[in-house]
Order: sequence, then C-alpha cells, then structure tokens
Amino acid sequence: MKDLLLITPPFTQLNTPYPATAYIKGFLNTKSISAYQMDLGMEVILELFSKDGLQNLFKVATITSKTSDNILRIFALQSEYLRTINSTIAFLQGKNPTLARQICSGNFFPEAARFKQLDDLEYAFGQMG
Repeated sequence: MKDLLLITPPFTQLNTPYPATAYIKGFLNTKSISAYQMDLGMEVILELFSKDGLQNLFKVATITSKTSDNILRIFALQSEYLRTINSTIAFLQGKNPTLARQICSGNFFPEAARFKQLDDLEYAFGQMG
C-alpha cells in the first residue's frame, strides 16, 4: 500500500488542534499503514502572516476615498508590521520565548485602532483580564 496523506481542511479551528486526522493517523499506524498529515489551515495562515505574505497583501490592497483612518494608519505602519511579523509568529509557535519581554514593554507592536480599547478592557476586566 502507498503512503497516505491526511489533510485537515483549511480554517476548521486555528486555535485548537483538530483531532480527526491525528486519530486516523494513530489508527493507521497500529495497522502498519504509513500515513502523513498536514493542516492546510495552518499552512495558509503561516503563509499570509509572514513578511512575504504581508508584503503581497499590502501590494494588492487599494486605498480609496472610503478607506478608514484605521486602515490608513495600518498602511502608514506597514514597515513596522513587516519588521515584526516573522518574530511574532515564531514567538506564538514557542520558537522565540525571549520576545516576551519586548512584547510586554508595550512598544513592540505597531498600534492601530484596537489598541485604543486597552484602557476600556482593563477597566472592565481588571489587570488580570
């Protein structure tokens, strides 16, 4: 029998592993059937949220007269997004834990409109969130 490739379809649940392919792969292993698995959702997200992916998004995005101030700010901070994206993704994957200190300093990430909500969130939920 040839090797099998088990594919988790894109965007099932990015923040939690989708267990179906892992269970199937485990079962196939008990039957001595060679199987591999891949998560297309993670593949797509890792491609989009990379320096190259963001550069492509910024390149194809269009600014119009209806573009919000927040979007204009994101475009103005484009170089900061490109500078921080790869190290941020590595941090989220557990590959760059030393970045935590820079993130907690409060001036590592480019800040668009969502950062204005932080004071409201602290008031509503306290410092422990």
